[in-house]
Amino acid sequence: MQLTNPGNYDSLYSEKKAFLRWPADWVLRFDNMFLRDNLPVDARVLDFGCGSGNNSIPFLKFGFEVHGVEVAQHSAELIAENLDFHSLPQSFLARVLFQDPPVIRLPYQDDFFDLIISNQVHYYSTDEAELHEVNQELRRILKPGGTIFATMMGPSNYYITDWTARVSGSGIHEVRIEAPEHRLNGVSEDILLVRDTDHLLDLFQEFQPLTTGYFDQSMFDMKSNFHFIFAGTK
Repeated sequence: MQLTNPGNYDSLYSEKKAFLRWPADWVLRFDNMFLRDNLPVDARVLDFGCGSGNNSIPFLKFGFEVHGVEVAQHSAELIAENLDFHSLPQSFLARVLFQDPPVIRLPYQDDFFDLIISNQVHYYSTDEAELHEVNQELRRILKPGGTIFATMMGPSNYYITDWTARVSGSGIHEVRIEAPEHRLNGVSEDILLVRDTDHLLDLFQEFQPLTTGYFDQSMFDMKSNFHFIFAGTK
């Protein structure tokens, strides 16, 4: 993971600037369209880069055994608040692993999870080689026939079109939001950009594709939040 990103998110979480209360609608849509018919009742779920725990909420409500991995320590306070808000047990926090980047070795046995969710996380890899190392580790802990759902930033995302300060030779876009009126003023992120669907499939070649797609929304100061979607299996 780019070294600027963990500290950046610790700051955002401590100030509640990136406090998400509800699960992403594209995660819920994938559940409605695929997961509800393809997860066992005793499923183990990993929320990789769980942030404030918002995408863990529905799986906790379903009664699954949910684990989280996160690099920003201040997210613990937001997870606890979310659990309280949704009337869920605080014991979930005991299954959240706070680990320094790069997160390429996890303390889970082989074939442990039925589902891995990685929402807006993979593109914080330092480069494509590190992303593949992450995927190799996630493949190791995913059960045969298990599912991975991941999203990756695409070129029409307004982070890229409006706030890219520099592009390095490795394809990393240095995003710097410098606008006092912007809700995320001061954000500094390094993003591994996905160029197109073929590039997406190459980055997730460790898995057998189930489907690819994208989501895009525009509201307030967000002109476009275009992300590619990859869903695959082991």
